[in-house]
Amino acid sequence: MAQDRRRPPERTEDRISGLPDDLLHGILVDLGSVRAAARTSVLSRRWRHVWTRIPNLVLFNRDDLPPPSSFQTSVDAALAAHSAPIIKDFQITVPTDGPRVPACRVEQWLRGVSQRVVGSLGVFVRWSMEMSRVLTPVTKEEEEELEIPTCGGATRILLKLDERWRLRIPAAGLFAALTLLTMESARLEGSELTALVSTQCPRLKTLFLAVTLCTVSDVSMRTESLEALFFHVTNTRCLEIVAPRLEQLNVSDVFIEANISAPKLAKLNWRGIYDPCRHKFADVGRYLRLLNIYQTRTGASLLHRFYTVDELKLTISIEQMNPCPQSCLCRLAKSSKIDDITLGSLEEVEINNFTSSQEELEFVEQLSRCNAAVLKKIVICYTRWPRTPLTKEMCEKVRSMCRSNLKFEFYVTSDMFGWMPFD
Repeated sequence: MAQDRRRPPERTEDRISGLPDDLLHGILVDLGSVRAAARTSVLSRRWRHVWTRIPNLVLFNRDDLPPPSSFQTSVDAALAAHSAPIIKDFQITVPTDGPRVPACRVEQWLRGVSQRVVGSLGVFVRWSMEMSRVLTPVTKEEEEELEIPTCGGATRILLKLDERWRLRIPAAGLFAALTLLTMESARLEGSELTALVSTQCPRLKTLFLAVTLCTVSDVSMRTESLEALFFHVTNTRCLEIVAPRLEQLNVSDVFIEANISAPKLAKLNWRGIYDPCRHKFADVGRYLRLLNIYQTRTGASLLHRFYTVDELKLTISIEQMNPCPQSCLCRLAKSSKIDDITLGSLEEVEINNFTSSQEELEFVEQLSRCNAAVLKKIVICYTRWPRTPLTKEMCEKVRSMCRSNLKFEFYVTSDMFGWMPFD
């Protein structure tokens, strides 16, 4: 018995360390960032260099950033140690607290990985809540240039940058595999944007733009591959789109003129004023699956452009703080005439941010009296922060104003469960 007590305990077998590198790489990728993966190097000699060959290079997780004072040296060290032949996902989150990271340093890091990326590439400038900016014109002294190197193997590029950074696109080279491109909060030349989309991205399918042109200029997009475009580019004078495969278009009224050729267009989100003399749809069908209009004063003209719309979304602003005086034209009896309004295919209406104001109640009543024979249901979602809470009496009042065979559903918000049925 004494000999048994003196026997050293058996060593527990480390089965994880015995796994093939590919499986270990998968485990480290799930940790979310290179910084977290690198910590495993202290486990044993076997783990010391495993993290340097993982296919995902995330610098760094938003909740696991190195101290601001050592951010740049931490990135340099991670890139110097990483030796995987291909990178399926490269992300870098640039903090704005602490020493400022210059655009040229970010460009250097991108050049170091650009030829190895075969998946996603992302650069995100992280603005803290305390440093939220009010955008002001960028001076020449503040402007920095950031050239995005050609990444022939990247399939997705996501850029959320700094308004002070001026994006430069190399004139030569293709983003041959790119299918999704997002660019936010940066400045660039209209001619470079035109060339990028029209000649350098032959497989691009989805494009999201929320940027500013350096000077007021035209933008032309002639692309055989693009299927979805989200366009908010300040300083655009004239937008030209020739895209035979384009199915979804989201635009903000930041341009003076537009010429759009998209025979397969099925979903249109139009924010701002529509002027048929300045905004022209050539070679665009008359049928849409979705039409979303954010500016109703001129929305009727856009409605006339299409014969059939499966789903129509209107953002209507009903003034409550300063309601119209009794002498306003909108209060005349003829303004409430609805005999000539026919909504022959309308089956369901959803109203959001409802507050039970008198103007909103009048709108619901008039809507129910339109020539809408197949209208079956109206869904009303009460505003999240109402002045007065929704009551069962108000629900009954709304029902009593409309025809009896019209079904109403009322919803209110709950912090825990989201939208909840009211009655």
